[in-house]
Amino acid sequence: MRGSALDSDLVALREDGYVVLQGLLGDAELAAARNHADDLLSGIGWSDNDFDGRRTRRVYSLLSRVGAFDSLLLHPRVRNLVTASLGEVYQFGMLFLSAVDPGQGTQPLHFDAGVYPLPRDVEAETNVIWALDDFTADNGATLIAPGSHRWAADRRPKPSELVPAVMPAGSALVYSGRLWHAAGHNTSETTRRALICEHVLPWLRPADNHILGTGLDGLRRLTPGLRRLAGVALASDYLGFVAGQDPERWLHHADDRTHSKSSPT
Repeated sequence: MRGSALDSDLVALREDGYVVLQGLLGDAELAAARNHADDLLSGIGWSDNDFDGRRTRRVYSLLSRVGAFDSLLLHPRVRNLVTASLGEVYQFGMLFLSAVDPGQGTQPLHFDAGVYPLPRDVEAETNVIWALDDFTADNGATLIAPGSHRWAADRRPKPSELVPAVMPAGSALVYSGRLWHAAGHNTSETTRRALICEHVLPWLRPADNHILGTGLDGLRRLTPGLRRLAGVALASDYLGFVAGQDPERWLHHADDRTHSKSSPT
C-alpha cells in the first residue's frame, strides 16, 4: 500500500476511532466468502441471550474451518492498520461469523476492550467487521459513536451520537477496541452477514482460546501467518515459548516426540 493511503486510514482510525475501507474484496472473493458463510451457518440456531442476539446466529472456532475466509483474515490493508496500531506482533481475540436475521433488535452498547481491566487510554485491540452483505440503516448496520474511543471511562453514548456504519458488501470496518458500538436493529426482510475479527496485544489472554479450539493438527494445517495470529508465536524472547522453544518449532516436532515415545525399545 502507498504510504499516503495508510497514513490517511490511520489518521481516521486514530481521530474518529474507526475507518471504513470500501471495496476490498473482488466479486469472486466475495462470492466465495458468502458461500463459505452459508455452509457454516447451515443448521445454526439463534443465540440464547440478549447480547449475542436472540435472532442472531453466530459461528465460532473458525480457524478449524477457515476456508474462503483465509484472505480476509490476512488482508494486507487491514493488517497494515492493525500493525500500525498494535505493533508487529499481535494475535486474534474473538473471531466469529455473525448473521443478524430480520427482527433482531439493537444490541446493547459496548466497547470490545471492556473485557480487559485496562485504562481507557490503552489501545489493546484493533478490530475489523467484514461486510458480507451491504450494511444499511435498515438491516442492522453496526452503530458507532465516532470519537468515543477517547471518552472518559464514565461516559456513555447518547442516541443522538450514534451513526450506522453503512458500507457495501466486500468492505471492512476497522475500529478501535475502545470505540462504543452495537449491532443495529434489523428492520428489513433480509439477513445481514458479517465476519468479525478482533486483534489484541500479544500479552493479553484472547477472548477465544484458539489453541484449544483449533487443536494441534488443525494448527499445522493453517498457513504460518494464521498460526501466528492464533497464538503460535513468541510475544518476546521470554513470553510464549513452549518447553524453552519457539512454539512454531515445538509444534512441528511434536509428531517426532510422540513417535519416539511410542516406539518399542
